[in-house]
Amino acid sequence: MPHAPCLLDTNILLASTLAPERLPEPVIERLRDPSTTVFFSAASIWEIAIKRSLAREDFDFFPEDIHRLAAATGFTELSVQAEHCHAVARLPWLHRDPFDRLLVDRQWH
Repeated sequence: MPHAPCLLDTNILLASTLAPERLPEPVIERLRDPSTTVFFSAASIWEIAIKRSLAREDFDFFPEDIHRLAAATGFTELSVQAEHCHAVARLPWLHRDPFDRLLVDRQWH
């Protein structure tokens, strides 16, 4: 039976493209399962770009590298459009991080 589509959050996107061996085995299996469509959001690339611009010592990833690696891995990119942002105003406050809130909204639309 095919799996439901899977939308990666930014941390899992980074781990899956740079150090997949650090992910739990069930996650690796799900990402490698050909019946699973794995999505990453342009919002994650945006978040990576912001963190990169802050010149944090613990964050030395370039957004263009992660974008390229995600595409090369076979993940499918989801764009961010204005209408995707509308529902964020109605989401419960399960997540305070604005990128996570947009990703939660995208997962259900």
